Amino acid sequence: MFRVRGSERKEEMGITEVLWLYSTMILIVLGLISVLYWYGTRNFNYFEKRKLAFVKPAPFVGTMGSVMFRKLSFPDCVLQQYNQLKGHTYGGIFEFMNPTVMLRDPDLIKTVTVKDFDYFTDHRAIITEESDPLWGKGIFNLQGQQWKDMRSTLSPAFTSSKMKMMFVLVTECGKQLVDFLENCCLGYTPDKVCQIEKEGDNLVVEMKDLFTRFTNDVIATTAFGVTVDSLKKPSNDFYLLGKEAANFNGPRAFVWFGYGLSPKMMKMLRIPLIPNKVNSFFRSLIMDTMSTREREGIIRPDLIQLMMQAKKGTLQDDKSPDNNDKAVLTDDDIAAQAFLFFLGGFDTTSTILCFATHELAVHPEAQDKLLKEVDSTLKECGGSITYEALHNMKYLDMVLSETMRLYPPLATLERCCVKSYTLPADPPLEMKPGDGIWIPVYALHRDPDYFPDPERFDPERFSDENKHNIKPFTYVPFGVGPRNCIGSRFALMETKIAMVHLLSRFSLKVVSKTPIPIQITKKGFSMTVDEGFWLGLERRSTKQIN
Repeated sequence: MFRVRGSERKEEMGITEVLWLYSTMILIVLGLISVLYWYGTRNFNYFEKRKLAFVKPAPFVGTMGSVMFRKLSFPDCVLQQYNQLKGHTYGGIFEFMNPTVMLRDPDLIKTVTVKDFDYFTDHRAIITEESDPLWGKGIFNLQGQQWKDMRSTLSPAFTSSKMKMMFVLVTECGKQLVDFLENCCLGYTPDKVCQIEKEGDNLVVEMKDLFTRFTNDVIATTAFGVTVDSLKKPSNDFYLLGKEAANFNGPRAFVWFGYGLSPKMMKMLRIPLIPNKVNSFFRSLIMDTMSTREREGIIRPDLIQLMMQAKKGTLQDDKSPDNNDKAVLTDDDIAAQAFLFFLGGFDTTSTILCFATHELAVHPEAQDKLLKEVDSTLKECGGSITYEALHNMKYLDMVLSETMRLYPPLATLERCCVKSYTLPADPPLEMKPGDGIWIPVYALHRDPDYFPDPERFDPERFSDENKHNIKPFTYVPFGVGPRNCIGSRFALMETKIAMVHLLSRFSLKVVSKTPIPIQITKKGFSMTVDEGFWLGLERRSTKQIN
């Protein structure tokens, strides 16, 4: 009996220990969940404490959940948040766990980005030079005096005279593009990598593939000083690695999300935004190009040459030829600026071209009007477009302006407060260094208060008679204020050259594969579509000789 009772007592103690162990584990798990929940929501009372309007956030992802879980495209997420804050000059959103101010009022946007620019000179440095040198040293990511010095150094490379120098190189790529397409019509069979199908004497083309090859060749010749034909040689390293560098969807989107959630953790894990093989390829290419030119005395009208002059202090500004208030460029600086120029030109310009050609195919009346302008301009130029004639094509400019209204290169602009500031609004907001601001470009461009019937493609909004009706700071496709896109003039020149050459020989048609209506991808931050920009290219009966 004694032994039985002893074993029962041991059995009872064993059960008690197990229950205690389970209870302890449950308490630890609940404690961890509580700590994680606190960490993921610790800033979410920021706007509530200040009695300001804000969009309700979710733990860790803030107001980015619909993008993270692919319920909305990033531009549509921005538009949704903008509409939720309707009736307020500004409001609160959460860029993951970071409280961020979204500006809705154009006058307030002007104040922050122009009048009080000295308080908001920087972008938020999510990815630093230490995390990814090729990305972090680019002018877009530089801060404070470093940015000011670099902007001053690079500005002379984008003046009218320098654009005219590079115009010749871009025009050669435009000719190369349409000659290739005509050869396809005449029976040339492109590599299967190119997404081109032949239908009789005409073509069915995936325009994103076509235009990224064109912009790749443009950037190769104007920024890196190398000649590449990505249409006839579609598997060249420059194009393939460039395409990988510019792809911010899929797995790369999660790397970006990771930096948004915890930059310190990503830096500690040493996960770069730009893959190492891409980093090594472009850096080596730039260094080899500069070394060869120095050794052999080669001079070429491209960005590398201009930055080599800037490095030596011999690059002059058209307006201020004696201005020496510029940074001293290192080889790493040159590599970073050339790579950033590549990223902007490769994807941004090709995307504008894709949406522009899509809208022209869907709106034949606008296309007919532009075709007449192209024909008359080329006739006046004797068949070869000139720099001056290109910039006098008003309807082409109207078409591209309306395209960028509907599909701006960036859905948002952002700024970072660098010193204590009181936002002059009702109610006012005390901001401190590190606080972030978003300017919702995509939403402003689609606000019916500024652009009636905003979903409609209407180039006439930007005619000489109508463009004065556009409220300042509601149309900002290339940014605003001193920190606007330094390469915008080049991007527009490149886009216009491609359009003139293409439309001089082909008209654009809707085909069965054409996405109607356009649905922006939900797979990342890029302004693109999932199934491709498929259009028909029909040879024109009266061919212009370029």
